[in-house]
Amino acid sequence: MLGLKVQDNADFGAEIIRKVRDYESLSRVELARVLGVAASTIGRHVDSLVAGGYFTETVEPTKEAGRPPTKLRPNPARGCFLGLDFYADMAFATAVDFAQRPIARRKISLKGNQGADSVMQQITDVLVDLQKETQLPLLSVGLAVPGRVDTRNGVAIRYVHVPGWENVPIAEQVGKTMKVPVFIENNIRTMALAERWFGEGQGCQELICLGVRYGVAAGVIRGGQLATGHQELGGEIRGWNCPVFDAKAEKWEWRPGATVEKAGSAGAAAARYAELKGSDTADLDAFLEAVEKEDEVALLVLREIAAVHGWVVSQMTQLIDPEIVVLAGPLTRLGSAYLEPVQSFALQFESDYHPGISIRISELGEFAGAVGAAALALEKWRPEDLG
Repeated sequence: MLGLKVQDNADFGAEIIRKVRDYESLSRVELARVLGVAASTIGRHVDSLVAGGYFTETVEPTKEAGRPPTKLRPNPARGCFLGLDFYADMAFATAVDFAQRPIARRKISLKGNQGADSVMQQITDVLVDLQKETQLPLLSVGLAVPGRVDTRNGVAIRYVHVPGWENVPIAEQVGKTMKVPVFIENNIRTMALAERWFGEGQGCQELICLGVRYGVAAGVIRGGQLATGHQELGGEIRGWNCPVFDAKAEKWEWRPGATVEKAGSAGAAAARYAELKGSDTADLDAFLEAVEKEDEVALLVLREIAAVHGWVVSQMTQLIDPEIVVLAGPLTRLGSAYLEPVQSFALQFESDYHPGISIRISELGEFAGAVGAAALALEKWRPEDLG
């Protein structure tokens, strides 16, 4: 059963829209069955949604005898959702229509070193420009925010890479300009939503997305919903103590203070490569380019980083039991050179109870967080105009 009071029209309408999106199209009878409510109850609410322009309803051709089914589909022209993902020096924004089809996007450099006010002005400006390009009514905005966040109050708690970025009421400030509801989430968690709605995990009810940037965290989908935990710290694995793999000696070891973030982040990969090359500058792009050129030192470093990720995947899958695990972040640019060692190391830790899980590379690229933020916006939005 749905578990909602049917008289809560906005929530019930949102759940109807969510289910139709999940299945891409549903008849009224199918929808009633999926939600576990009476067809007569569904009929009244669907009528309101069709009248409000949220759904189109078309007769589907069929080879079977009898009356052909009438299917509900989200109406793309009903409005749009914006999603924005950012960190200290870059921002990515995307717009999707009501049928969750991408229609526009932006990528801009940020002046994070100039402080929180500068970042807020820049991300607000790009959202305004993007909304103008869509030429559709704006329904809500999702923000993929770096660092610790308070999603209930829409506050960005802390992000060390932007001066003054502490307790920023980001949802309120963006909402004043955009004039619509604004929802926020940690940027790695939004990647899990992106995979759930648009990527490798489309349609999955149980999913883990391991996001590796200059930080490391996991987004967890349970029962089709983002699982954030009691203190909104679900998936914050960056501080886990972890074993470290020495690729030269081909052995694992525990080192004091070794954490997933220190040993397995994209920044850690760049720093390790610089260390072995005798360079004073840790440059992630230089490391990635070296891997693509099959530089021996870069491949050694990649193996060490992939080992940590394989260990993390094995631990999380034994706890969560997902359908799939999706790897996201800049290392995915390396394709199978990155994926295959992660898969290999994860297999070293599998048990009889938890045989090897499907591990995949995200295909959403650098816009994964923005796409996830748009997914957050469409998932949290409620059709308040229902009677």
